[in-house]
Amino acid sequence: MKDLWVEKWRPNTTADYVFRDNDQKRQVDGWITSGGLPHLMFSGDPGTGKTTLAKVLLNELDVDSVDILEINASNENNVDTIRNKITNFASMMPFGDLKYVLLDECLDEDTLVVVKRGNAETLIKIKDLDSSIDLVKSYNVSAERVEWKTFTLFDKGIQDTVEIELDTGDVIICTLDHKWYVEDGGEIIVVKASELHRYNHIMSPIDK
Repeated sequence: MKDLWVEKWRPNTTADYVFRDNDQKRQVDGWITSGGLPHLMFSGDPGTGKTTLAKVLLNELDVDSVDILEINASNENNVDTIRNKITNFASMMPFGDLKYVLLDECLDEDTLVVVKRGNAETLIKIKDLDSSIDLVKSYNVSAERVEWKTFTLFDKGIQDTVEIELDTGDVIICTLDHKWYVEDGGEIIVVKASELHRYNHIMSPIDK
């Protein structure tokens, strides 16, 4: 399969990335200079550079691919994913100094996140998170223990969503502009969710 246009030309460095303003650029440059990242949550309209910024940060920090776990959270958003996949990945010895988990496509503002608020561990919706009092769970590789840490929340706006019901009965919530693979005349192409009614199917990663 040929590379998708958005992947082929996705910015890889801060020099190529279009920042919202100079303050955001200075903040990102500060993380890169310090050599470490806080917990980050990017939210907002599709195409505003959330996934790209996450990958730019990992690239600028020269993180080895074996130390990165990328999960499409619109498909894998259950408790077992956190308990098994992420915990197992985080507990393995890193190739570099740290290990990073990239949760992509957390599209619904009602998506639940495990946080520690006060002395209690609880589930809170993304829209209700408070970075001044909430902590998120982290695995300290050097100390070999789970820790609660602060995070930074980027909010780039709100957009309408649509529900897509699969023939398995599963329901996916995404924005109208969210991209999906479909087959058109024997060729695999990418279309927006708002255009899926023309094809009536979605290609999965295991489809040929």
